[in-house]
Amino acid sequence: MNYALIENGVVTNLIWLYPANAADFPNAVPMGDIPAAIGDTWDGAQFLRDGQPVLTASQQAAADAQDMRAALALLGVTEESEVQA
Repeated sequence: MNYALIENGVVTNLIWLYPANAADFPNAVPMGDIPAAIGDTWDGAQFLRDGQPVLTASQQAAADAQDMRAALALLGVTEESEVQA
C-alpha cells in the first residue's frame, strides 16, 4: 500500500509499505486511491494541494462532469435538450 511520509504537515516522500509494518513509520499516512505528491499538505484528515483537497480519479471525474454540466447550462443546453440534425 502507498503511504505518504508527513513532516510538519507536508508530504516529504512517498513509500510502499506492507500494512503490518506501518507502525514502524509513525509519520506515514495511507494514501488509498488519492494521488498525493511530495509538497502536498496533510491536515490530519485529508491531503491538500494549493489549499484544495486532492481527489481520487473517480472524484475528479465526477467534479469535471458537474463542471461541464454547469457550463452547458450557461449555454442553455440541458440534459433534456433535443439534438437537431
